[in-house]
This record gives sequence, C-alpha cells and structure tokens, in this order.
Amino acid sequence: MSEGSRRGQQWVTEEFYKVHDVYAFRSVMYVEWGFRPADVKRTTERIKMPGQVPKEWARTAAQEEALAREAEAAGHLESAAEFYHRAALYYGPACGVIHKNTPQKLELYAKMIACYEKFIELFDEAPVERVEIPFENGKTIPGILQTVPGVPKAPCVIIVPGMDTIKEFLPNPYHNHFRRRGLATLSIDGPGQGESNTRETWVTLDNFERAGSAAIDYLESRPEVDAERIGLYGWSMGSYWGPRVAAHDSRLKACVGAMGVYLQKDSIFKGGKPAYRANYKYMSNIHDEDEFDAMAEQMTLEGIAGDIRCPTLLAMGEFDELCPLEDAERLFDLLGGPRELWVYENEAHTMGGRLPDFYLMVADWLRDAIEGRIAPDHAVRRFFEAR
Repeated sequence: MSEGSRRGQQWVTEEFYKVHDVYAFRSVMYVEWGFRPADVKRTTERIKMPGQVPKEWARTAAQEEALAREAEAAGHLESAAEFYHRAALYYGPACGVIHKNTPQKLELYAKMIACYEKFIELFDEAPVERVEIPFENGKTIPGILQTVPGVPKAPCVIIVPGMDTIKEFLPNPYHNHFRRRGLATLSIDGPGQGESNTRETWVTLDNFERAGSAAIDYLESRPEVDAERIGLYGWSMGSYWGPRVAAHDSRLKACVGAMGVYLQKDSIFKGGKPAYRANYKYMSNIHDEDEFDAMAEQMTLEGIAGDIRCPTLLAMGEFDELCPLEDAERLFDLLGGPRELWVYENEAHTMGGRLPDFYLMVADWLRDAIEGRIAPDHAVRRFFEAR
C-alpha cells in the first residue's frame, strides 16, 4: 500500500486493536520503568479501540491516585509515594496518544505532573527533583534530576526518551540502575517531547542538540554533579537525537543510542504505523504532508557521525522494524571515535525480550565509558544470541 493510500486509514488501526493487545509489545519495558504487570494487564485488556486508550489509562491512573491519597491520609507515606509514582506513570500513556494540545490532554498532563510532584514530596530513598533548564526564546526545558546520596560530585547521564515516551519513565527511582553505580541522571523532555509539547516547544531539524547543550550547561551549575563526566542515553528517536547532541557538543564523554532510528526515516514515517507519522507531525508542528516529507528526508546522522568523538554504543534488535540492521552497520562505520554495536538476535524495535539484562549492561557500559576505560581505537561488534 502506498504512503498516500495509507494516510487516513483509521479502520486498519481499529481492527488491529480488536485482534491484538497493542501494548503487549511494551509490557516488559513498562515493567522496567515501574509499571506493575497486573495494572498493565487489566488496563490493556479493557482497550478494544484506539479512542479508549486515554480513557482507560486515565481510569487506572485515577485509581492509583485515590489509593495514594488514602495512604497519605493514614500516614502510610511510603505506600503513598509509590502509589503517586504509579499514577504519574499511568497518566503517561493516556497523554501520549493525543497528538494535539486539547483540553483533555492538558488536563491529563496536569494530573500527571501533580502526582509526580507528590511522589517527590514523599519519596525519601534518594534525591529526585523537577528542574527547569534555560533554553531559547525565554523558554525552559523540563527535566527530572536524580542525584546520588552521599556523593558530592557524581558523574551524570542525560536521559533522552523516544518520541512517544517521557522523562518520567526512566530511570525508575525505586530501581535506578544508574544511581546504584554512582551515576546521577537528568531525564529531559526535549523539544517535541512530553511536557515540552504542552508548552509548544516544537522540535526542529537542529534544536534538539542545542537543548542537549543547554542541559550540559545546567549540569555545570549543580554542585552534586561532576560536569567533566557527563554521558547520554537515548532510546528510539532518542537514538537519533542523542548522537546529534554528541556531534554538536564535545563535553559529552559517552553516548548510547538504543532501539535505533539512525539514518533514513522512511521505515518509521512511511512504512511504520500511521501513528508514528501523526505524532511527529504534532511534535514538529508541521502538518503539511510535503513539508513534513522534506523535513524527514533531512533527518539522518549520516553527515555528522564523523563528528562524534566520544565512545558511542549502538544497540538494536536484529529485526528492528523501524531501522534496518544495515543502517546501524553503516552508522557504526561512520562514527569518528571509539564504538560498539550490540545486536540482539530475533528482537524487534523495543528489544522487549532482552531489556531486563540490557538495562544492567548499558549502565555498566556508560560508567566504564565516562570513567575513560574505553580505548581510543575501540571498535567492537557484539551479537547476543536469542535466549
């Protein structure tokens, strides 16, 4: 089916919802982020068509929020904090499928932020802070900073989510692989992402790397962070934006692009689900089809990969439906510094079958890279056999 004939075919998506659990492919990822498996199961089982997604995830989020308030009133603050955290996470999918700033989306987003702020207020296991990073035209980039208790100058990893995920998702404060390795994290909603969209801070061809530099500038002002040891982890579309930051700003000491969308964007915007294209049109505020195609044609790392000098890890599934393996191989050869390529046998874009071990290994890799343990001539390909 041609791209032109695919546009507007809402019935295809509706039929898909009726037959499949459309969130099943994300279930492992959700659990790693702090979603509870039973909550994911009961919510997705209620969803039979696309329009139900905001309603049913908001229903589950509101239930967790009610439990949080009840626990807080009873003085059970540990439980209240966890319930508020779950509620904030569950409002995320409810917001994410609405590709315009409708009153419904803005209301859901306000609830998500309020729940996350209540979680921060009650969480006492480690510092978690919502921050505002000065950006262009008087705007700010919203972020979440998690520092390392007892460590005054910790290395830090900037976390860049994908195009339909948000800063609240990773890392999970209750199971933070980075913090356990002495690494602080700054998760951001850069231009076109999450909370930035509600502020109409749209993504352009070149402003995400400037947002990344603004995040590094901000970290230089934080006494809890060693600004000489900053890395970056980006997944999905973050695997495209993150390396752009690395090519633009030599202060990064390491970069990871996982679940790749590295070079051409036809696979995602012409061959992928129509929702991907619709979402990025919203994120970029470009709604004319020809203008959007012209922009997408320029969305590649090919011309700037040689400027990336810091150690770089590419990681993807062998059969990623959004990025052919040859794109990762091509980018690996173009990179200008130490590099690794991890390919997971028989995995698709989300690498769902391998995430529980991948998150541990990528945190180890980032610590090693930031600490300078990767040789300048390092160039390694690793193939992880299916389990």
